[in-house]
Order: sequence, then structure tokens, then C-alpha cells
Amino acid sequence: MPELPEVETLRRDLRERVLGRTFVEVWVSPDAPRLVREQSPEEFRKALMGRRIDDIGRRGKYLDFILSDGQHLVVHRRMSGNFLHRRDGAGPDPYLRAVFRLDDGSELRYCDLRKFGSMWLVADPALVLAGLGPEPLDPGFTPAELERRVGHRAAPIKSVLLDQRAIAGLGNLYSDEALFAARIHPQRPARSLSRKEFRRLHGGIVAALEQGLRNRGSSLGSSLRDHVNLDGVPGSNQDRVQVFQRTGEPCYTCGTPIRRMRLGGRSTHYCPRCQPSGAMEARG
Repeated sequence: MPELPEVETLRRDLRERVLGRTFVEVWVSPDAPRLVREQSPEEFRKALMGRRIDDIGRRGKYLDFILSDGQHLVVHRRMSGNFLHRRDGAGPDPYLRAVFRLDDGSELRYCDLRKFGSMWLVADPALVLAGLGPEPLDPGFTPAELERRVGHRAAPIKSVLLDQRAIAGLGNLYSDEALFAARIHPQRPARSLSRKEFRRLHGGIVAALEQGLRNRGSSLGSSLRDHVNLDGVPGSNQDRVQVFQRTGEPCYTCGTPIRRMRLGGRSTHYCPRCQPSGAMEARG
């Protein structure tokens, strides 16, 4: 699933390509009956036509197209959703679920293999986004804030990091990478972490996300089955991960084989030497 770096990379590209453009036609595939939420595809189509894209924001893993009439087109790509920007006359794309034709003749195409993606057209984005936790790259998200939000929880720290109500935008890949950077075992109860460990974890979260942004996201599958940019080009962060999906390969730090386990129904990757399960420091 696209995480914060993948969604933010797309947001920045969209602002360069389609900011100020107006929707002149909208098509939603009848093969994607759950794509548009809270209204019919026809109502969605009519409401978007003639609206200009005034800005594009992001909250966690959600995109927020801010339109000229004050409405917000909120999009969650889920597992395999991608936007592609195609010029007039471009050939067909696979897994096409929606097409937004713009006033310059180009098309913003939404492709989604698994059809889990969602779109909302709302007057107030809080109707969709209200339950999200803080943004981990915002200046106000400090080590103390991280500890305040999750330090009381008994659940494994990896599971807590995946909770979008606790922190917005983290998913499986960047949580694994952040915990490795912090030298914290993913099964450790969140409330067992010391203040020093929370400082390390905060640094690991920021470092993992910033690396993902520098490398334009992670693309783990084949074309259009995983994150790609507006031209269909994958990111490169998958080539720079330390533990994620490196089961059995040597740790770059100590040489110990990376292990994989299931935690909360998710694959979790860690180094048993760099992230010992018994590690615990006094709180404070």
C-alpha cells in the first residue's frame, strides 16, 4: 500500500502538472462500483465538471484536491491505486477505473488493479480525515509527542505504528525501517520503551520517511501493480531498504540474516541481533 512518501511524491508531481487545470469530463468505470463513496458515480461526475483544481494537499495516505467551488476531492489509493497523466491521444492503460479529462486536453487517469481505492467529494475533508493522528514530518511531532501518544499502549510497537489514529502515514515498510534504525524489536510493547528509545524511534521514523521521499517512494511490484509516478515510472527506495522484504539476507550492519514474522496479520522484518527481543531500558 502506498505510504506517506509515495503519496507525498505523487502530490508534488500533481501540483506541477495539473494545478489550475479544470475538469471538463469525468468517467467512472461501471467495473469499479465502490470507487466513489457517499454519492452515485453520475452525481460525482456532474459535480466535478467545470471545477478548477486550486491546490492539492495530503493528510496521511490521503490526497486532497481542493477545488474552485470549495469542495474537496479526497482520494485514498489503498493497495494498488495509481494516477497517470496522459496527453491527448495516448493509448489505453490497464486497470483503468476513472478518467478526469482536463481543459488542456490531457487526462488524469486512475488505475487500480485490486479496486480497493476510494474517492469522496465533500465540502469538509474532516468528514473523511478527522480520525487521523499527527503528521510525522511536521515540526510539532516531537519525540515527546510520540511518547505521549503511544507510550501508554500495551500493544506491540510495530502494531501501534501502523495505527493511523496514532500517527498518520506510516505503513508496513516504513515502520519496519524505522524500528530497525531505532534498534527496537517490533514485538516490544509500546509502553515498555524508554524515553531514550522514543527519541531513537522518532529519529528512525523521520529518517525512513525522508529517505523514501528522496528516492520518490518504494515500488515493490510490477508496473501499475504498485506505486508509480504520473508517467508510470517506479520509485527507487526499495533498493535502499535495510530490512523490509530482505528475509534471509545478511544485515548490512552486522551480517545476521534478516528474519520475517507475522505480527498483527502483517509481515514484519527485523534483524535479531540489531533489534534483540529482550532489549529494554529504564523509562525516564
